[in-house]
Amino acid sequence: MTIKRHNMASVLIVQALQKVPCGANQIAYTDVGSADKLSEQGLDLRNTANKTLPSWLLPKLTAHALKASSRPDAILILPSTVCSSRVTTCNPKFQQLAKDKKLNPNHWEVRLIEFKFCENTRPDSQLQKAKAQHSVLIANLNRQGYREVKLHVILVGVMGTFYKDYTDKPLANLHLDYHKVKT
Repeated sequence: MTIKRHNMASVLIVQALQKVPCGANQIAYTDVGSADKLSEQGLDLRNTANKTLPSWLLPKLTAHALKASSRPDAILILPSTVCSSRVTTCNPKFQQLAKDKKLNPNHWEVRLIEFKFCENTRPDSQLQKAKAQHSVLIANLNRQGYREVKLHVILVGVMGTFYKDYTDKPLANLHLDYHKVKT
């Protein structure tokens, strides 16, 4: 039940990301349920890695290290500048660049998204757990040379508590708000 509840909430976040301008083209990876179930819920993630981190994201890691890496609920890839002749967030060609091994990491930013339920009165411990959970992945992405790597931890209390600093701000940093995710 806990995993299903987590995946349902994470799917709502991914659905909301797909609704922002060019959002669907930014999503490079999800770990929020099987591809079949995501499709049933209206998510078109055909060009998105699911459950296994894409090797082009971390080409310097061995297959074993990649498989052992932590997996956030979603990963967004954003260009570091929108004023250039490079591909933009409105163009999904970052995936083609990656496949062709022409993706220059220092032109791209990585956003890791982690959703967690936490105790209603003590969200800090889950925030620290999420940071620890993905610290090695963040270090590996930084070693790859990505322009910037950010972890967005979205916390909701087990009884449905929304926090200004732990729910609203991370959603706002992704250009979302609670009301867009909820609908």
